[in-house]
Amino acid sequence: MDAFVYLRVEPGRMGDVMAGLSTKQGVHRALPVVGEWDVLVHAEGPDLATIARVVLGEVHFIPGVVRTVTAPVVPPDRIGITGFGGPKPPPMIADACYVHIRAEAGAAGGIAERLVEMPDVAGVAVLGGDWDLVTCVAQPWEIASGVVLDQIHQIPGIQATSTLVAIEYEDAEEDRDRFSSWS
Repeated sequence: MDAFVYLRVEPGRMGDVMAGLSTKQGVHRALPVVGEWDVLVHAEGPDLATIARVVLGEVHFIPGVVRTVTAPVVPPDRIGITGFGGPKPPPMIADACYVHIRAEAGAAGGIAERLVEMPDVAGVAVLGGDWDLVTCVAQPWEIASGVVLDQIHQIPGIQATSTLVAIEYEDAEEDRDRFSSWS
């Protein structure tokens, strides 16, 4: 079972959160993102209850985590999708865009099949939750924004999209002195 977990992080605590996530069982990968959320997590477990226990019992207690939302990945065969690589979620890579899609009722399967055919799309998952699908456009924002606007938005059945941009992040120690000349 796979799920995507979205985290809101207290300002200045990204390093603490990323370090804390790296120690949690079931956290496959975590990426800092720009957008509505601060961190996108790919979680794995034998079932949703196990993933939920990790999120509620461990992730919530990482210093700096303010809020979470968990979206389970729906196996593609549950909505009649066959032959597009099985229930594998998009890869978690930095310098990529994660496009969340709200679909018209009954359209998620067809949208997923169309997305998989696109050369810039690295993976697709059908989700339970606020968004019906998530796809990875494995390009930096400057290129991915064109893919979203020119290709993804053209797919029939899409009602709305929201994009998270994955970034490289290193927790550099803050140098408070570098601004002293501004006074």
